[in-house]
Amino acid sequence: MIDIENLTHRIGGRILFEDATLHLPSNGKVGIVGPNGCGKTTLFRIILGQEDIDAGEIFIKSKARLVCVKQEIENDEIPLLDFIIGTDKELIRLRTILEDKQISDEDLANAYDAYAAIDGYSAEARASSILDGLGFKQDDLHKKLKEFSGGWQVRASLAAALFAPSDCLLLDEPSNHLDLETAMWLENFLEKTNKMIIMVSHERQFLNSICNYIVSIFNRKLHLFRGNYDTYIDTRRKQEVALVKNIEVQQKKREHIQSFIDRFRAKATKAKQAQSRIKMLEKMEVPKMPNEEYRVTLSFPEPRPQVDRRLIVLENVTTGYGDKTVLRDIEFCVNSSDRIALLGANGNGKSTLAKLLANRLVPLSGNISYTRNLKISYFSQQQADELNVESSPVETLRRLARDFSETQTRSHLARFGITQSRSETLIKNLSGGEKSRVLLAINSFFNPHAMILDEPTNHLDIETREALVDAINKYQGAVILITHDFFTLSKTCHKLFIIEGGKCTPFNGSLDSYREMLLSKGINQNSSANNSGKIETSKRPGNDSKLKKKLSLLEKDIKILETEKEALEEKLSKFQDKEVYGLYTKCCDELAKLETQWLELNT
Repeated sequence: MIDIENLTHRIGGRILFEDATLHLPSNGKVGIVGPNGCGKTTLFRIILGQEDIDAGEIFIKSKARLVCVKQEIENDEIPLLDFIIGTDKELIRLRTILEDKQISDEDLANAYDAYAAIDGYSAEARASSILDGLGFKQDDLHKKLKEFSGGWQVRASLAAALFAPSDCLLLDEPSNHLDLETAMWLENFLEKTNKMIIMVSHERQFLNSICNYIVSIFNRKLHLFRGNYDTYIDTRRKQEVALVKNIEVQQKKREHIQSFIDRFRAKATKAKQAQSRIKMLEKMEVPKMPNEEYRVTLSFPEPRPQVDRRLIVLENVTTGYGDKTVLRDIEFCVNSSDRIALLGANGNGKSTLAKLLANRLVPLSGNISYTRNLKISYFSQQQADELNVESSPVETLRRLARDFSETQTRSHLARFGITQSRSETLIKNLSGGEKSRVLLAINSFFNPHAMILDEPTNHLDIETREALVDAINKYQGAVILITHDFFTLSKTCHKLFIIEGGKCTPFNGSLDSYREMLLSKGINQNSSANNSGKIETSKRPGNDSKLKKKLSLLEKDIKILETEKEALEEKLSKFQDKEVYGLYTKCCDELAKLETQWLELNT
């Protein structure tokens, strides 16, 4: 569907792509990978025609519909559901025709056929299902977009892209701004989507579950690999091993030829053969070792001084903000070797519990006890806004630790991949990933006994996330972790706690079993907070028997309408009649409403 030939592109004099060629299969679910700054997002913009190229050609199949997540919402006065439905321009066009009372019977019949062909009768149900998967409530559907926060408007734009008719869906870090539970739903949705997907993601789980091709950007080229991310890594390593062996063979051959030349070039009887070998050597390519793999190393200092094993104990704690209670009756204990994951949809109180543990929020009732001399490190993305952007990392750290030498501070920054040149760069000129690493360096500088990490993987590329996993596993203190990155959680945490409905309860199972549980019963069913963070009770029926009764009645009504729809379709196949079309469209609308109700009760 998309072919790139001999692409060359520069940004500010820096060459991102040079004579790069790529042929993407029309059935592919393609992951774009490479270190920060290699050109992944730029490649998206080039494919979408949003950026001019210096040389080369981009071929896109005629009439192919490319859809991406819009960065800005043009009209925030539109209700959420109307915004999603409005992305299907053909649907809107046909609805306008069907509402025209002056239309002829033949045109009406054609419009109804076209409307049924694009599954127009289920549009609201399909849009509602996507919005539900992304965490929106039924009450949100008719709210205007301006009533949502920036993060929820990003989700709305993502929902619009997932709903819009497309042949190719382009997604740039689609799981950003999502919690783990919603990211799992999105992963499951994309895995089942029957269309081409081109995706930039730094989440290994996403790339493994969804993608059947990987495009790796390195050496200014685009390299296509068949398989998911793990297969790509395995294939690339095998290729590098084979390349190294080939280089060794070639080098030995060159050395053998050079030895002959050195030995016989001065002898008249061998001069001709020596000259022949000199020409042979000149024609041979100079062996090139593969580029050193992009690596990042992170390490947390050993906790000091020694403290008791039991670090933090919460007894019957209730907390919140002002008059608003978020968590109640919390019983929680953090031991020195714990690796704890806090799970639950956004708005349920994960960050509230993290702040409480970090002593940045006081309890409204109950008791919190901290072991003597305990040092706690607390990381959150909001801290990036508190950094002095006109200062360098080394200056920032020196101000926090005046007793430490410049050598000590530089050495500590180096633990987090901040090289000497980057440590002297103004923070405003650092990438998002570098800023996150600076924050990790600051928060771990005083040898904490416990680290509380709230979404530390945001802005980090795959290599840095894997380095973070390694650093956490080698760290000698306790870790409390909140992240939407399934891979990071699965490789580090052995204790799982679910935060929902104002409660914190241990989950006695693995992360995989938690994932299976969510997918089996609808990921967002347990989300008890709306996007404003206000705690609300579930709208489900009071008990299973009532729920089953409602579902049974709905299923009977749906079956009756389906039978009626089939009878009307049979009539329409024999003769064209406006009255029959009217009954048919009414039947389809009623069926869509009942299916939506059934879906809500099941999720």
